[in-house]
Amino acid sequence: MNTKRGRGRPRVTEKIAGDSSTTYERVITGGRKYRSRRSISDTAYAISAGIILTKADSEIEDLAFIMDNDKDYMCRNILSQLGRMSKTEGYDDASVVIAAKAAIQQQKSGYGVKEIEKYIQRGRLTGEW
Repeated sequence: MNTKRGRGRPRVTEKIAGDSSTTYERVITGGRKYRSRRSISDTAYAISAGIILTKADSEIEDLAFIMDNDKDYMCRNILSQLGRMSKTEGYDDASVVIAAKAAIQQQKSGYGVKEIEKYIQRGRLTGEW
């Protein structure tokens, strides 16, 4: 039989949630239809980073700098990059925690969210911190 070939990129949520990716996407979108596939994947990566960081909450001081609900729109990019470290590049949880500590230190030093995001992105792609 002929099977339809999937076009385009595979869904990121399949990599994160496996067979339950459709349910996972529904939870992320909250039933809204207007979110793009990119915003869904960014949110999925941010959630996976949030899970890792909440497990290591006792190791990280001032975690509210990057996981504050009031600054969600700002810190989402940082969390998304940390989630990509874990899910896409395959870094272990300890490396994600180290990168989160570095992000917190940079934010305390006065660097902007975009600068921190670029730093994490460069670090996760090259492996050099």
